[in-house]
Amino acid sequence: MDRCELEKKLKSLKEELEDVKQERHFMLEKTSIHVPGHARHRYDAEIKELEEKIKEIEAKLYQ
Repeated sequence: MDRCELEKKLKSLKEELEDVKQERHFMLEKTSIHVPGHARHRYDAEIKELEEKIKEIEAKLYQ
């Protein structure tokens, strides 16, 4: 990937990460609906995966 593609991918991943964090916060703390434990683990795993991808791209961009 060239630098422009990496920057676009990084922006997209950061936006997706923010969306997932907001969704997690809303589902787990702002609703009175019971959310099963596996849902919390799914959010945490998705957040971790996105953060790792972001770190990889940032490492490529800033080396």
